Amino acid sequence: MRRLSDVDLRLLRIFSTIVDCNGFRSAQIALNMAQSTLSTHLSTLEARLGSKLCERGRGGFRLTLEGEETYRAAQDLFRSIEGFGARMRRVHGREEARLRLGVIDTVASFAALALPRAIAAFSASHPQVFIDFEVMQTEQLQRAVVEGRRDVVIGPAFQAGPSLNYQDLAVEEHLLHCGRLHPWFEREDAEITLADFHDVRLAVRAYQYFDDTYKLGGVRASASVTSMEAQEILILSGAFTGFLPVHQSEPHVENGEMRAVRPREWSLRSRFTAAYAPDTGAQELKAEFIECLLSAIQTRSQLTL
Repeated sequence: MRRLSDVDLRLLRIFSTIVDCNGFRSAQIALNMAQSTLSTHLSTLEARLGSKLCERGRGGFRLTLEGEETYRAAQDLFRSIEGFGARMRRVHGREEARLRLGVIDTVASFAALALPRAIAAFSASHPQVFIDFEVMQTEQLQRAVVEGRRDVVIGPAFQAGPSLNYQDLAVEEHLLHCGRLHPWFEREDAEITLADFHDVRLAVRAYQYFDDTYKLGGVRASASVTSMEAQEILILSGAFTGFLPVHQSEPHVENGEMRAVRPREWSLRSRFTAAYAPDTGAQELKAEFIECLLSAIQTRSQLTL
């Protein structure tokens, strides 16, 4: 391979995203690219490196040995680039204490996570620290830590990787919902069966596609979303049913805009986790923020007993 260029860095980031998403389908959503475009970029990278990086086709997505080594080397490279930036900020006197957080959308009402309380406690004890807080798609969170762009990320459905530490936080309950304009809204739960899904449209979370469909007997999805806000809108439209966190649906249920469908049978539990790299900068700040999270969650739990 010739000298590394900006183009090669971009191709490596695209390749890493495909690996993090375990294939092209989820990577299309994370990168907002068509599968044909992703395939072209991957083929270009393989040509530049001189090796096939993955098997793709009917048998699914699988890295070759060369692909596994390339992926690990790319993660090291991304961390080195971030480390270079941090070093230059120190050398040129522009460094400031900073904690970069990432979280998925619509967690402000997730009381069990106690995130506002945790941020308040951390900020009170570290008033000099600049908080860089970003709402991200689930598929982007873990990759942002691996690449050194976020210090701590919080979300569901992380696939454990060897280079990161994980801390379990709280469990979010999801129920199947339909909107006021949906044909099921006025029907009794006892009258609705799995067979009825052949006649309605189901919206699923792209990052937990199979969890949603398998919970309902492997029914076919008619829409996918990358955020719970998008799911909320589809359900409110009356055109789709879908799983939605209870804390998010509660105001709509109280206002008669949607309802849970057979909540005792059709429910999901999503475990929220914090992920962070143990061998990069801001170690003390990351550790103390995790402690604030755990303390806030414990305090909130004791108050609700």
